[in-house]
Amino acid sequence: MAFSGRDVALSFVGGFLAALIVSLVAGVVILQRSDARGLGHWKLNAKMPLATMWMNLGYWTRDDGSQVTTFEEATSNLLRQILLQADLISPRASPQRSIAILDVGFGCGDQTWALVKSIDPSTNYTDFRYIGLTLDEAQTETASRYIYSSVASSKAPCPDATAFKLFCADASVPKKWAGPVHREVEALKAFGEKWFLALDCIYYFSPSRRPIMDFSANRLGAGFMAFDLLMNPEASRKTALIARLIGVMMGCPFRTFLTQVEYERQLVDCGYPKEQIEIRDITEHVFPGIVRFLDAQDRALSQYGISLGGYKLAGRLFDWFGRSGALKAVIVVARAKGSMGDVSAASVET
Repeated sequence: MAFSGRDVALSFVGGFLAALIVSLVAGVVILQRSDARGLGHWKLNAKMPLATMWMNLGYWTRDDGSQVTTFEEATSNLLRQILLQADLISPRASPQRSIAILDVGFGCGDQTWALVKSIDPSTNYTDFRYIGLTLDEAQTETASRYIYSSVASSKAPCPDATAFKLFCADASVPKKWAGPVHREVEALKAFGEKWFLALDCIYYFSPSRRPIMDFSANRLGAGFMAFDLLMNPEASRKTALIARLIGVMMGCPFRTFLTQVEYERQLVDCGYPKEQIEIRDITEHVFPGIVRFLDAQDRALSQYGISLGGYKLAGRLFDWFGRSGALKAVIVVARAKGSMGDVSAASVET
């Protein structure tokens, strides 16, 4: 049976109109079922882009002892505590000619920019370089936009955008870095003061922390500063096993949670002088605060029909870590051999 051109055209138009009618009906149904008279329009009132995109467990106590209540303040406060312990923003800081930072797991740009504002390299140093490594491509792109925008809009003196290099790479395995990453990181050797920074991420490193510790100490000659989670040596075997299994569930290696003695030994084996290693227990300033915040945030969001999802479970786990005493939240600073803070090196020179 033959079809004329007119029949084909009519069939096409009829099909198009039928599809259009179905789409219109579906749209009307969706609109009628939407929460137009409820609270769903919060999405229209949310200010975009988001003001901050911090991500770490936070330090939930101010200098005066009062409790921090906002995520932005707590997370930036944790970075500040690390930099203070490393003497990078304290009165004891003694800036050298130049400074370089190798930051792993740098997030979405907030951490990078807060670090720059804290150490103020344009004022305190004659040269500055920042290399950031992360496994997340979306975070790399977001952080790049954030940094370029912040540099362009900054009214205070700040490093040029070319001082920042952000890469999507696995920081835990230096030998697998691509050529451009290796070249940029190796170039940090020329700087007078060098630091490796891992803010709330290094316990995820697989197979372990050792490769990046060894690289930082021996290839870069960089100081080491990190927020980390350690196993409490007084935890029972059962509690320790539960903590390790939770760690695996979180994506960590089974043996990632070391005791302080084991951690110090690993740093020493990688080349950091034992007398230059400082590990500070800040557990009481971390777990209770993040648990309080997640509970409060969950209650606040639930009013708008929003769930914290996996973060709610994370809150329960952090609560258990704190109450059971299985893990300790710590700040670790290890100075490189020959650094300005190395007492042994200073005594040799004199």
